[in-house]
Amino acid sequence: MRTAVILAARKEYDSKIPYPLMPLDDGSCLIQRTIDNLVELNFNKIFLVVGFCAQAFEQYASQYVQVIRNEDYAFTASMGSLAMVAPLVNEDFLLIEGDVFYEKKVLKTLCESSWDNCLSLTEESGNGDEAFAETKNGFVTKISKDRHRIVKFAGEMLGITKLSLNTFRRMIELWKESNNPYVNYEYVLFDVTDAIERPYIMFPNLIWGDVDCRSDYEKLINDTALRLRRKENPFDRANLLECLGNIFSGQDVGSATIEQIGGMSNKNFKVTFNNKEYVLRVPGNGSEGMVERKNEECNSMLGCEMGVNPSVLYFNSETGVKLTDFISNAETLNSATIQRTDNLKAVTDILKRLHNSNVRLNNEFNVFHEIIRYEQLMQLVGAEMYDGWQKVRKAIFNLESYLNELGIALKPCHNDLVPENFIKDECGKVYLIDWEYSGMNDPMSDLAAMFLEANFSEENIDYVLNRYFDGDVPANTKLKIIIYQILLDYLWAIWTVVKEAQGDDFGTYGRDRYYRAIVNLKKLNRI
Repeated sequence: MRTAVILAARKEYDSKIPYPLMPLDDGSCLIQRTIDNLVELNFNKIFLVVGFCAQAFEQYASQYVQVIRNEDYAFTASMGSLAMVAPLVNEDFLLIEGDVFYEKKVLKTLCESSWDNCLSLTEESGNGDEAFAETKNGFVTKISKDRHRIVKFAGEMLGITKLSLNTFRRMIELWKESNNPYVNYEYVLFDVTDAIERPYIMFPNLIWGDVDCRSDYEKLINDTALRLRRKENPFDRANLLECLGNIFSGQDVGSATIEQIGGMSNKNFKVTFNNKEYVLRVPGNGSEGMVERKNEECNSMLGCEMGVNPSVLYFNSETGVKLTDFISNAETLNSATIQRTDNLKAVTDILKRLHNSNVRLNNEFNVFHEIIRYEQLMQLVGAEMYDGWQKVRKAIFNLESYLNELGIALKPCHNDLVPENFIKDECGKVYLIDWEYSGMNDPMSDLAAMFLEANFSEENIDYVLNRYFDGDVPANTKLKIIIYQILLDYLWAIWTVVKEAQGDDFGTYGRDRYYRAIVNLKKLNRI
């Protein structure tokens, strides 16, 4: 298979430039990235279907790329654009939506699949324009953009599909009979195929996104593209093998396979060695001074004893290198999937178990002390905080007495409740990982972080609080949560400044948190 079709005809309603042509952080764009990925895989017949600002796409015409214009792009949808290549396609092909950003392994995996047709799925993204999928026995049985029509979420369509020539010709015949020019190709595909003709590949924990509007584009360049760049440029293999050699002393680790699997402040790798699978964690830039590894080691082990943290097999408190069991077929939760009812129940119950465990962690996590410590690090590395921070800092520290008036409880807390720190095994058990910042703290800080990091809806906040407090939510709970969200936004803004001064790039992450803290301070009339 050496043919691909890229759909990029859609009219943008909030941009004069098509989003597939807008620059990424490395100077390329979505279209250029997709073409480069295809050429790298030896595709030599690439049809680029365009409409809106068609002339701007002509620069990509080459011996490999033919630009096809859909003059009726304003009055048709994706099936209308796909039909433009019907006279030109004479083999199975990859169909790629031009506004999708993805890891290049998706294309390679689809190319290597043995099925005539093959859809690609990943976890629900929560971007508001999802094509949800329902599956059974390895085949996609239903898709819909209306979540009310999906009984059991299996994932979200990526917008990258392998199509057989036979299926495509059936789609074209149905299209000729259609009286709806705005139908999308996915629905035509489903109308001409049975479920057994719709196998799929699930890409868990994939870094990807699609760009339908300005906010999507900003998220892409300030978050998604940066995360993928960090993942596609992992640590040197020789250094990783040296780490493994220290762990598996006396054994030849040269045959180990190493695959990066993510990480924001650290780098995480899946290691396969001696027919066993592990996760190797190597601290990232600027970790020194931010994390007390001896505390992390002690608290991680206590988390294992409580049954909420996967088994830790090796921990070097001097370097921060850690080895844990790899949980096969695990799902890393994200801001959308954590808010499904079954997951809400599971994560709430984990937090109740942790907070009410009567375990004494090795240290205290006091957010005001942490702010002072990070400020000292900021000065040490020569970094500068964002504009107006002196005034904001005064308002931040005035919240300390306010919290004391409301009442503070010290209990074991995780203190880094991004949704990706919850992982779910194939049996449905949820674990809480990465205990770097754990310590004794007010449990409302943990809840505040979880709600903030995953952008919880008010309905889901109420659900969690009712379950957490067994229906008897204390009066000042939400006020304390807002205060802790302000404090955490300010703290992690300083964290970002320190990390970026030492070589990392988090886009607008730090500024976004800083200015959100200011907005919430104003809501409380504290600044």
